[in-house]
Amino acid sequence: MPTPETKGVLDPAALADPYTYFAGLREHDPVHWSEPDAAWLVTRYDDVLAGFRDSRLSSERVGPSEKSLTPDQLAGLSTTLTILEGWMAFRDEPEHARLRAPLRRTFTPRRVTSMHEWIDRIVCELIDDIDTSQPFDLVRDLAFPLPAIVIAELLGVPPEDRNEFKWWSNKLATLVLGTLDRPDMFERSRDAGDEFTEYFTELIRRYEKEPADNLISALIAARAEGFVLSDTEMVGACTLLLFGGHETTANLIVNSTLTLLRNPDQLDLIRTLGEVPRTAVEEFLRYDGPAKIMERRVAEPMELGGRELAPGDHVFLAISSANHDPAMFDGPERVDLLRDPNPHLGFGQGRHFCLGAPLARLETKIAIERLFERFGDLCLAPQDFDYAPVVLGRSLRRLMLTAGAADPAG
Repeated sequence: MPTPETKGVLDPAALADPYTYFAGLREHDPVHWSEPDAAWLVTRYDDVLAGFRDSRLSSERVGPSEKSLTPDQLAGLSTTLTILEGWMAFRDEPEHARLRAPLRRTFTPRRVTSMHEWIDRIVCELIDDIDTSQPFDLVRDLAFPLPAIVIAELLGVPPEDRNEFKWWSNKLATLVLGTLDRPDMFERSRDAGDEFTEYFTELIRRYEKEPADNLISALIAARAEGFVLSDTEMVGACTLLLFGGHETTANLIVNSTLTLLRNPDQLDLIRTLGEVPRTAVEEFLRYDGPAKIMERRVAEPMELGGRELAPGDHVFLAISSANHDPAMFDGPERVDLLRDPNPHLGFGQGRHFCLGAPLARLETKIAIERLFERFGDLCLAPQDFDYAPVVLGRSLRRLMLTAGAADPAG
């Protein structure tokens, strides 16, 4: 086991294998003050679940974060911070409920289910374009573009704008996910905020005049029924849907593919069944999901796992650790695509449970089914597995694959 006191979640070993790192904490110091992270690391399932349900742990991140910025950074990021204030994910009640209500009304499971055939067609087109004469990057060729195309279409972004759209999301990720290896983090985030605000403001004005069958038009229509969002909050809602729908799903597709290629018995099960069952997607989320940590801030004095937490303290609810807790899961290090029940916390819990979960599940199911259906001999190419140095997410920069004989080094 690692020595938890000497490492943080951005330590290279913890990035490569957070599960071994968290296991040491979970066993010896389950609510651990991490000096490198300046946060409490909560690693046991029961404590993480309790944290999600405790109103004394606040989701408010924008206001407190502003205090750590210099005046120049604060001025430069003012537009970006205003957008993030419109993200329900960063708000407590009652603002969270107010911001979530119109999105919940318009972004429904029924709407997602109706998209199955269309998503399937996009996946097949992307796979058709993959050049298998040499190793190809699953991130670049399928996992990154698919959710961007889907969420852009849902919002009503014209096809000719989508490439720019995807890179704006990447820029914003440097601030939201805590990407600490970029010296230009604030500059990129500022640019993304300015670009998103200008673009979505114009798009909202367009659909106010000419409504269409998309989420922006539905949010505009919801205003007439009492679900009132300001223009700034509308821009925030659009960027949240884009960012959340893109980043989470892309990472889930990549991590799920890697899980299957490293567990050929489970891949054989999918091939035998002829589909990716519902339980498989849940196991992908539990075993190596796209989210590693969800951040909270202590709003009032509280006790958690025998520790006294003070107002203002940062708390990292380590959902990837909770999902590997042997007190909750039988054989947590074993991949079992038929595991049921599977009470994982991959999409959070409670009021902040991910609104886009049905869409992420559907896109992943279709992408995995079509990928292995098309490439029966898919395998890992020789490579180093380079995980982005981010606090919250579990994100491979690339995943190189070949449609040929398996390489034992993979």
